[in-house]
Formats: sequence, structure tokens, C-alpha cells
Amino acid sequence: MNTRDQDHPDAPDDGDLALLLAAAGRRGEPSSQAAAEVRAAVEAEWREVVESRQQRRRFVGWAAAAGVAVAAVAVWLARPLYMPEPQAVASFARTVGDVQVDSGSGHWLPAAPGDVVKSGAVIRTGGSGRAALKISDGVELRLDTGSQLAFNDANTADLSSGAVYVDSGPEAGAPAVDFVLETPVGSVRHLGTQYEARLGDGGLRVGIREGRVEINGDRGAVLGSAGEVLTLRDSTVSRARLAPSASEWNWVADVTPPFSIEGRSVEAFLAWAGRESGRTVVYASPTVEQQARSVTLSGTVEGLAPTQALAAVLSTTSLRPVLTDGEIRIEAAAQ
Repeated sequence: MNTRDQDHPDAPDDGDLALLLAAAGRRGEPSSQAAAEVRAAVEAEWREVVESRQQRRRFVGWAAAAGVAVAAVAVWLARPLYMPEPQAVASFARTVGDVQVDSGSGHWLPAAPGDVVKSGAVIRTGGSGRAALKISDGVELRLDTGSQLAFNDANTADLSSGAVYVDSGPEAGAPAVDFVLETPVGSVRHLGTQYEARLGDGGLRVGIREGRVEINGDRGAVLGSAGEVLTLRDSTVSRARLAPSASEWNWVADVTPPFSIEGRSVEAFLAWAGRESGRTVVYASPTVEQQARSVTLSGTVEGLAPTQALAAVLSTTSLRPVLTDGEIRIEAAAQ
């Protein structure tokens, strides 16, 4: 006889449960149709839940993509607000023959003296074209025939063909204005100077008329001084002598910017002519030098090369020039 739980005297014992289960009999199996209906209902509910989750994921993806698209459009529309506008970096002082400029529109237009050049502009000269430019920081450039030069800004320009002459100014002792000329062979930085950089035959030729230059190529930095010409080709550097008055500089005189002689002294004019022709001015006597300092000029020498202007101007005074390879000797004119 089983003893009931003293804490729950009314609870059935195990014997009672066994009798109850025996009386109920075995649970009947559901029909195949009922089982199929249940499975179909469960599968439909499962598909609905999955589709709902996928829709939420697609919405999040679409929202993110839309956000990226909106941000991209906003950046494109805001470009004028943060992209720097082209700045005036130079102006044409003189043009000879075929000289054209592309200011970024893809159209080449003829250039003329006084035209402003902005950053991003490209200048090219034809077979008979030459150009002289003044950069806003005081540096002067001259382009030979068959040249192409692109201005990045007032301090850097890219030479892709031909030759450019760089003049940093005649001010003795003044700090050199930083201007870097980039070429496919290397970059050229002046250290207070006049120099020519010319591309050809797969190399770069740099002639130094005054001062010094620093050339940075595959072999690192190379320095050159007045009276030298350096050639960089195939990672090698060669040096030779080049006089400041050599014929290689003659093309520079053909596009010399106008020099105003009105109200200037003969001495000031001679200093200009000497620098432009690569010659040193020498006076025959202190009296001649004093005369050059005291005589004031008038008129114009526009369109004349420096040596031509020299003869024309001094013909109106009591002085005469005698040119040698490296000097302009000023003497008293014969009476």
C-alpha cells in the first residue's frame, strides 16, 4: 500500500495516474490532410517573417545608397565653394608671330601683349612664334619657337616642349623669388639668375647666363653656375662652357620686352642693354661715366633688340659703344 504525501494528502499517487492513463487509451494520429494543412500554415508564416526581414534590410540598403548619392550630389554642387578659382599669374609683355593660349576651355586663342594668363593656362608658340611674359612676382619668362608651357600657379610651370628663358630680375642682393620649372627630365630652380632650359633629343639642356641654378633629376640635385651649360640625358650629367654673350642666347633678344627710356639716364639704359646682351658695361674714363650718368633720354626703343637699341640711343649723344664678346665699352664719340 502506497503512502500519500503528508504535505498534500489529496494529491493522487502513482497508481491512480497509471489507472487514469490506461482508461484514456492511446492518442489518435492526425490525418495526412490535417498534417499537410499544418505544415502549409507554418511554412506561410515562416515565409512572411523572412520577407519582412529582407524588406527591412533592403530599406536600410536603399537608404544608405540614397544617402551616398545625396552626399555626392552635394559635393559636386558645392565644388565652386571650395575649389580655388584660377588666379592671374602672369601677363604677356610681348608676342612675336604665332602665339596661342588655352585658358582651360580646350580652345586655342591668339595671345597679345597685355593679355592676362591665369593658373591652369597653357601657352604654345608656333614655328615662328615667341613670347615674353611677366609673372606677378617679378620673374620674367620668354618662350622660344615650338614651345609649350603650362602654368600651375605663379611659382611653378611645366615645360613639355621647346625652350624657356627665365630671368629672376636684376636686383643685386635681393632674395631670389621662388620659381620652379618642371620638365619631363627634371625640375629647375633658380638661385637668382638668368638661364635657359631647353628640351630635345630626350634630354634637358640648361644654360646659365647669370647666377646659379639647381637641377633635380634622377641623380638628385645638381648645381650649375654662370658660364656653364648642363645637359641631363639618360641619368647622366655633362658640363660645358657657355659664354653669356654666345650666339645661343640670340633668340632671347628677339623677344625682349619693351624698355622705356623716357626720362631715364644713359647709365640706366646701358645697364639694361648690358644685362640683356650678356655683356659687362665698361667706361673708357671717369668723365665718360659721369656723362652717361648725367644725360637724360627721351623717345622709345620698342621693337629693337638690345644691341640695335644701343646703337640707336647712343647715336643721339656724344658717346659711342664698342662691343666685344663680353663687354660694352663706352667711349667719347670722335669729334
